Amino acid sequence: MKIQVLMSPGCGHGQRALEVVEDVVHTHAPRAEVETITVAMPEDAARLAFPGSPTVRVNGVDVDPQKPLNVGLG
Repeated sequence: MKIQVLMSPGCGHGQRALEVVEDVVHTHAPRAEVETITVAMPEDAARLAFPGSPTVRVNGVDVDPQKPLNVGLG
């Protein structure tokens, strides 16, 4: 299992999202890999289909079923 936490620099909720993800992983899937990805440029946001900060994906699937359809750094 691969978990990604994507966030833009200075995201007010990014660090807390990462802490929650790491706590859940430690408790329920200790072998899972957690990767933090900083999305700093609009080009990166487009390439990663980044809907906003923070975004959490498990095996490439966004955990938010109602994520925004737009991509960007906001």
